[in-house]
Amino acid sequence: MKRGMISLVLMLSIGLATTGLAGCDSSSVTPILGDAAFNIINLVLDSQTNKFAVAGDSVLLVKDAIALVSTINANQSPPNNTAPGITQVAILYDKAGVLAQDVYHLKTGKAGIGIILEGGRTFESISSTNVSIDATQTNKITIVPLQNATTKTTVSATKGWQNTGIFLERGKQFTVKYLSGLWTTNKGSIGLSDAAGQPVHYPGGIVCNCGEPIPGYSTQAMVGKIGNSQGYIPLQVGDSFAGVSYDNDFLYLRINEADSFLYNNSGSVVVAVTTNNLS
Repeated sequence: MKRGMISLVLMLSIGLATTGLAGCDSSSVTPILGDAAFNIINLVLDSQTNKFAVAGDSVLLVKDAIALVSTINANQSPPNNTAPGITQVAILYDKAGVLAQDVYHLKTGKAGIGIILEGGRTFESISSTNVSIDATQTNKITIVPLQNATTKTTVSATKGWQNTGIFLERGKQFTVKYLSGLWTTNKGSIGLSDAAGQPVHYPGGIVCNCGEPIPGYSTQAMVGKIGNSQGYIPLQVGDSFAGVSYDNDFLYLRINEADSFLYNNSGSVVVAVTTNNLS
């Protein structure tokens, strides 16, 4: 089955997952069955070699979270994968002028995976542990784990929308909970607060209505969105948020202040994001 599109997410469910490994140091983590050994994998087509390669912005929790095991002819069937905790992904594309398939092994444990093809086509065949992708019309493939996990992430007061790298599946519940840290929208003039955006000395101008993502909401509170959020207003996250994802995309967080006023901000907060992508 093939159909063209700009961005497509394919969902594979491979059993139930336990709490994930996100937020752990990659040098000291050993994946256990049920936990994906990566947070995100980006495979990008190199314009010089015409080969897909793991991009530097991939987040692997162990070095061998993804391994290229073989390259086979375009018309050859990939070998059947029966290894526990492994998802085999065969990628068909024009490899240096010849149609071929690169076969990868991903350490997914019992987690599912989501695959985003930018400018590509949908997959041709799929099973619980074997995936075949037609990537002849795309130059980037993003692979994310779908599991029930809690991930810590830091949000800076001096930056606009920040991609947490945490993928949310449409229709599945997720929560965001403040853990620690303080920030301010005007260092020296406005007191520090947590992600709820209510400093001890609450100035009248903290609700600004001057270009912030959510007008009428504290400019020192945390807000969120899923992907580009086209057609949706940002989420009032604050210190605690629970909701259902309206899209298959990454969670973005920030302080609720217009970009033009971020220059004199200070501080950051740490939050825990809990996903239930396999619930």
